Amino acid sequence: MITKEHIRKHLHGLSSGSLAEQGQMSADVWEQLQEYLTNHYERLGKDARAYANDIFDQLEAGVEQRIDGLPEGREKRVLRRKLSTARGERSPLPVLYLDTPVIENIIRHALGQRLPEPATENSKALYEETLSLVNNGELICPENSFHREVLQMGGTQGVHGLNIMKLLWDGLSFRHSQSIEDFQVFRAIRGFIQGNGPVKYRRFWRDAFEQETVGTIMKKRPLVEFKHPLAIPEKPGGVGSESEGAEPVSTKLRIRYDKSLLKNDHQLQQKTTRHLRDLVRLGLKYQNLMGEGQRRHLDGFWAGQKTDLPLALWEHYGGAPEGLEGLISFYESDYFRNVPAIEMKRDIWNALSEPTKGLERLTGPADVSILSLVLSYTDIVILSRKMTDVVRDRLGLHAKCDTQIYSTDEHDLIMAALRDMTRPD
Repeated sequence: MITKEHIRKHLHGLSSGSLAEQGQMSADVWEQLQEYLTNHYERLGKDARAYANDIFDQLEAGVEQRIDGLPEGREKRVLRRKLSTARGERSPLPVLYLDTPVIENIIRHALGQRLPEPATENSKALYEETLSLVNNGELICPENSFHREVLQMGGTQGVHGLNIMKLLWDGLSFRHSQSIEDFQVFRAIRGFIQGNGPVKYRRFWRDAFEQETVGTIMKKRPLVEFKHPLAIPEKPGGVGSESEGAEPVSTKLRIRYDKSLLKNDHQLQQKTTRHLRDLVRLGLKYQNLMGEGQRRHLDGFWAGQKTDLPLALWEHYGGAPEGLEGLISFYESDYFRNVPAIEMKRDIWNALSEPTKGLERLTGPADVSILSLVLSYTDIVILSRKMTDVVRDRLGLHAKCDTQIYSTDEHDLIMAALRDMTRPD
């Protein structure tokens, strides 16, 4: 364990034998101390960690100060995203989601099937660029269980397609769609009972991914580097910006993960998994008891069981009044209406059901459900042209979810966005 005294000794060595106070430290010494604290943070004792956190708070304040002083534009957007990443409020690796038509085109191209131009060249370029970024640890393109299951049932070509997509997925996965929805409802119920403001679901990006995926992301990207912001905010006795004309010191911040929050989320996942497993057991038992002739009653059984987990959460967080009577007030609130799994699914289906001349079937129910669930946690989404018209151009979900949505025919924009997202500097 590293104590505060160890840090003082290390700082003494960095300062060429003379222990400098904060206001006397050169920028170079500050940078080396910051690197030391970042690399050894998990080994710091209680007092040493408090000291390190104070330094990280000052460094983050310096970045925030820099952001506030910038005009609206690309640099400001990049720094905002980096700062939210450093604070653990956004996935350290950008997340790409490919809709079913995009996956189909990639697989068809890889299998040598003919596609209308320019779909062939675009699919090839998208696949190669995505694969390169994934292999370099700059991007993740997680699988979801629906696409995997469909490909597994697709015969020989489906198996080949699954192997092709596994290279892009790289073993990283979204949670099961029901688990993501349960997490969103959990956040909404807790916020409603505790009287918090609207839930910012992107802050809870870990809700969307399997635990193994979260661990992989954390290992691949433990730090965020800021090349040009102030290394530390100017304040009495503190180290300010570099002298005029000098190159600013880069700031490298550790990404802050709330370990207690991760533990609580893992417990919630276990409860959700047990809940779903018990539903399956009860459903099978119910079916055996009622017989094949009563199969239609299963729909009512499953619908009734959907209240079990919300009721348990309502009781756990002290919702009043108790039971269904109190839970109804949650279901009538904006907190429930704004759950992404509920709100976006409703809005997309409403848009798709509007009588429009010549509107073809754009997608299936599973695609709408999955998109509604993962959109809040992604950075780049690629859809078919007509689905983009609905989701981005008519509903504006790209702005609502702070993500970039492109159509397959916007190839140049897609390639530029991938490069910009993964290599912002």
